[in-house]
Amino acid sequence: MAVPNTYGLIFACTCGVILGIGLGANLLVFSLFAKYNTLRKNRLDILLLSMTLADFLTLLLIPFTLHSAVSNSWPLGDTSCKVYQFLLAFSLAASTYSLCAVSMTRAMIITNPYQPPTMDLVILMFVLVWALSFFISLPLRMFATKESVGLSLANFTFCLPTIHEHHYQVVLSQFVLYYFVPMLVIAFNYVRLALFLHKSPIMSVSSARNTRRASVMVFLAAATFSVCWLPGYVLELCVYLGLYHHGQAWEMFYFICTVLQYLHPCVNPVLYVLLSKRYRHRRAAWLFSCNRNRVQPQVISVTTDSF
Repeated sequence: MAVPNTYGLIFACTCGVILGIGLGANLLVFSLFAKYNTLRKNRLDILLLSMTLADFLTLLLIPFTLHSAVSNSWPLGDTSCKVYQFLLAFSLAASTYSLCAVSMTRAMIITNPYQPPTMDLVILMFVLVWALSFFISLPLRMFATKESVGLSLANFTFCLPTIHEHHYQVVLSQFVLYYFVPMLVIAFNYVRLALFLHKSPIMSVSSARNTRRASVMVFLAAATFSVCWLPGYVLELCVYLGLYHHGQAWEMFYFICTVLQYLHPCVNPVLYVLLSKRYRHRRAAWLFSCNRNRVQPQVISVTTDSF
């Protein structure tokens, strides 16, 4: 029992750090959207808000995973297990499809700047992202169940996404719908931007810099999405082919795959909002104004005493 508990504590501490960073980053994004009211001015921010909401929901579900990792038990009943697995799949799908919508919108804006997508089209994309995520996640998690493994005196209860008979059908469906198809969409938009930059006439220095920066962001989106989610599907494939064996190397690989999946909701707000040129200056000004308001009485009192 010492080894599982030690592993569970290390996993819980790592995910706890990720949870703190992710919640802080996503809350900062919410505060920036609220303070500068950019949702009415910038169409892309509506889709970025969609992705942030989905990532925030994913992070809120991490404490249940942490409890299960430490105690080797699912703390709630079978119905709560089904709800948890559905919300986990739903938030992942909403984040992934929001990411696709962001890449599509960016490509549309850059390749046709004189006719950008209308507000109605962006709102329709927002609604479609969440509706599609709901109707895809519901059948994938309808067989989620709570199962006990072990002897009668030391049972381990797990909240599984599906029953054993349908496990790999669900894994394959999730790979196609949550990874392969979104990667095709993102890759298509990146190739579209690359061809546009190659064929476009000579632009001003500032326009060329902004266009290349947006193209790099689309590429980074595809790269981070692939790095965070592909190892997990590779692990599932190894289990299916019988290549997975209990041992330190495979357990470390499993640990890395799980941490990378939980790390993705932390990367999205940093990559899309906090590091973007539009919000870099606003973030600095907002933080500076907060610090200035906090220390201003001390500065005034010192200045008065000196004179």
